[in-house]
Amino acid sequence: MPGKRSAAIRDKSGRNLGARAQKTRQKFLDATAKLLAERSILDISVTEIAREVDSVSSLFYHYFESVEDAARHLAQEVSSEMPAMVEIIDGDWSGEEGLTRARDLAEAYLEHWERNRGVLLLRNQAADRGDRRFLAIRRDALEPLIDKLTELITDAQERGDVAADLHPYLAASALVSVLEKLSAYSRSVRHFNASRADLVDTCARMVYTTVTGK
Repeated sequence: MPGKRSAAIRDKSGRNLGARAQKTRQKFLDATAKLLAERSILDISVTEIAREVDSVSSLFYHYFESVEDAARHLAQEVSSEMPAMVEIIDGDWSGEEGLTRARDLAEAYLEHWERNRGVLLLRNQAADRGDRRFLAIRRDALEPLIDKLTELITDAQERGDVAADLHPYLAASALVSVLEKLSAYSRSVRHFNASRADLVDTCARMVYTTVTGK
């Protein structure tokens, strides 16, 4: 999985893990992510995950309580990609540079989903069901991006470029929701005679127009 892992990784009892144990733990996470990309978490067993890494179920339980627990750790790992999204849009949005930033954001977001589709789908489905742990993971992942877009929209309003009656935070939240939904269903766009490039360009235009008023 992409993203840097914390230097102090612990087992489920809270004990710090050495380098070898961290590697074993990550193998279980990678195997879980692979299986989540193929089917529902309800169809995945600890035995199957252990088999993927030539290990045993008892060792899996040394690191995680359950398959869902491993999935939560994966969702937290995936969240480490989000600060890069914020960096993409932090800067000048005037003219073509702004549209380029919007396209870079849309492309990065789609790639984020393509790499982590199974984990992100599980995170969102669990959050939508009201699971507080996954709700918190999703909130912590998306809020920095929403906050930055809110800031950009507010700045544009102060310059008179964006309508004053547009609520900055709600508009930013809507943009992130669009990025989430369209990226989640990117495999279905071909049914609407739309390509991957169309998806990126459409998302980019929506972001650019909302942020700049142009």
